[in-house]
Amino acid sequence: MTHRPLADADIPAVCGFPRTPEELYFLFPRAVWPLTPDQVRAALPQRRDPTVATLGGRVVGYGNFATFEEGRTASLGNLSVDPDLRRHGIAAYLVGVMIERAFVHHDLPELTLYCFNTNTPALLLYAKLGLVPMALETRVTPWGDSIGLLKLRMDRDTWRGRAVLAA
Repeated sequence: MTHRPLADADIPAVCGFPRTPEELYFLFPRAVWPLTPDQVRAALPQRRDPTVATLGGRVVGYGNFATFEEGRTASLGNLSVDPDLRRHGIAAYLVGVMIERAFVHHDLPELTLYCFNTNTPALLLYAKLGLVPMALETRVTPWGDSIGLLKLRMDRDTWRGRAVLAA
């Protein structure tokens, strides 16, 4: 698996990652079902480091920094994986790429992300990678259900410690 910056030609593949309105809400809460290339392109000026994971030249994952404060923090956003290849390590790979980008390339002291409480596979992955919950907010889904939005965090020192242990 490799990664590179998002290219315009990748956007149609990214639009195919969410299979349902609920999945789209998990990865891009402000988007309207179905996800279209125009929605992705319209969000890009507010994003930082849009990145795709590729496997054999095929785009299989996407993520970016939804927020970015130079020298302070970034928030991982829009993380999504090709539905045919989920549970094969692509999300873990891509999150690892973005964590390293935050801490090494941008030299940030922390990385955060938001994840809905019903997205159990993602929460378990983030915990495995060392992100810890720090806040819980209530949101209302487009279909009217109350849902919990967890804010997770990792600091650079924790990441470095985990990298040393893994080596």
